[in-house]
Amino acid sequence: MLIWIAGGIGVLMGAFFIKTGKPVRHLLSSTLSGGITFWLLNLLSGFTGVQLSLNLASAFSAVLLGAPGICSLWLLRLLWK
Repeated sequence: MLIWIAGGIGVLMGAFFIKTGKPVRHLLSSTLSGGITFWLLNLLSGFTGVQLSLNLASAFSAVLLGAPGICSLWLLRLLWK
């Protein structure tokens, strides 16, 4: 079930990137913002007590969803702590 959800999100984001007219640039900017956000949130983990591990879900969120995806994972981790 999770594979279908991840695939559906991937297809939707791919369609969004293609619709913008510059899919490679938008994919790279999303990936870069997700990676920087992931790094910053883990850098601040000493203050917040919440650390994200690098796994398939977090990598998928960083690459396709960017900063909002990583922030969502961080908030879920904070609430479930």
